[in-house]
Amino acid sequence: MFEIRESKSSFFVCFEVYGVRLKVSCFSEGLMREIDDNLEFIFPVGLSGSKGTRIERKISVRTSKNFRYVLFEGRKKLTYSNDKNPFINYFFGYLRRIVAEFAKSFVFLHAGVVGWKGKALILPGRSFGGKTTLVRELTKLGAKYYSDEYAVLDEAGLVHPFPKTLSVRGIVDDYQQVELPVEEFGGEKGVEPLAVGMILLTEYEQGAVWAPRYVNGGFGVLELLSHTIPIRYDPKFSLKVLNKTANRAIIVKSKRGEASDFALKLLSFFEKKAL
Repeated sequence: MFEIRESKSSFFVCFEVYGVRLKVSCFSEGLMREIDDNLEFIFPVGLSGSKGTRIERKISVRTSKNFRYVLFEGRKKLTYSNDKNPFINYFFGYLRRIVAEFAKSFVFLHAGVVGWKGKALILPGRSFGGKTTLVRELTKLGAKYYSDEYAVLDEAGLVHPFPKTLSVRGIVDDYQQVELPVEEFGGEKGVEPLAVGMILLTEYEQGAVWAPRYVNGGFGVLELLSHTIPIRYDPKFSLKVLNKTANRAIIVKSKRGEASDFALKLLSFFEKKAL
């Protein structure tokens, strides 16, 4: 995808995503090429080349006496492994996390997002919280796919598409993720920024009954703080965007049951209350 350059005992590429300038280097040209080939899947939007000037984050994959793969940011050792696949998955996730934290003019929330009839539905949640499963079921019903990992908000409070492949668990086992395009489920990607119609604060509970209650913008912002990636790095801008988003959307909180049963109820509620 980008030019792979060589420096002493390593190979590297430089690129920019959402205004964050990165340099990624690797001890192996083959592994560096594999990483480079996957960048457009790691960052489905906002990715461009860089000449390597004014680099902000330096990420490197090295080897050591005891481990085949060792990940560094600058001089800080992050993780190590002799197993390539989980190491690379961690590496790709870490790259996205850096961009989510330091993106210029955008605030990243850990959330699933779909579009429905011109408005966005945001589903904040942590890993293993069922975001991807619910997003997948919503797209099967015709909702436009925006992301299963990040809601990307601009200064005006609009949510932008970040349509990475869906990280689906349960195919191999309950923990290992398989990356699948939304088209695999008959879904379609959203392409235009959308105003946020609703923020749903929910988590799965076996046998739960959908009993939505409205919460005000202030409470909603407090709930969103733990899902806001750049809150420690740029709290002023993050709070500005969160307040603007929360004040223009309805915010609803409820437990939910199985995603396959819940998705149609959610879209019906969203259409009646948020459109």
